[in-house]
Amino acid sequence: MKFKVRFQLPSIDTGAWVARMDTTLSKQIDKAATVWLNATVLLAIPVWSGASRGTFLKLAREINFPLTITGITPSGAARGGGPSLGFQQSTGEVTKGSPTGVYTFTYGTTLFHLIFNEYENANANPEAGRLFSQLKEPGPYNFQQIGQDAFEDYAKSVVELPSPWRKTVLKIKRIRVGK
Repeated sequence: MKFKVRFQLPSIDTGAWVARMDTTLSKQIDKAATVWLNATVLLAIPVWSGASRGTFLKLAREINFPLTITGITPSGAARGGGPSLGFQQSTGEVTKGSPTGVYTFTYGTTLFHLIFNEYENANANPEAGRLFSQLKEPGPYNFQQIGQDAFEDYAKSVVELPSPWRKTVLKIKRIRVGK
């Protein structure tokens, strides 16, 4: 007896799937950073000299977020150092995938008055906060918590990852056995 057998073996093009996954996750980390910046900067950080908002410029540039700093007061411009001071005293970057497969965004600052106002009301303790004058919008800003809440809400909504079963990723190999 002779038998003819045909097998179909599925195989996944891991390179194509990793590329699709990288594209998707790169877009999502940029969107997450945008949501975080919108909540953190636009909702929580007031403008006086622009230095505090200037600390967010590096991260904003990484994701092409159009962060403009307006509303700088004349006294703030004269005494507060402006956005360039904040820019100099900050870090901000986005890490996408390679080689670790980790997608992150980070922000940091050493700008004293922003750090102080994050946790304290400088009007209540002007000496500790090195206060120049009464703040119209005193702290605590709690921008870290506001940003975290916005990020977590966004992250909960991200549910779709690329499928490995699309034709560009899933390949079928046919094998014949017998004559």
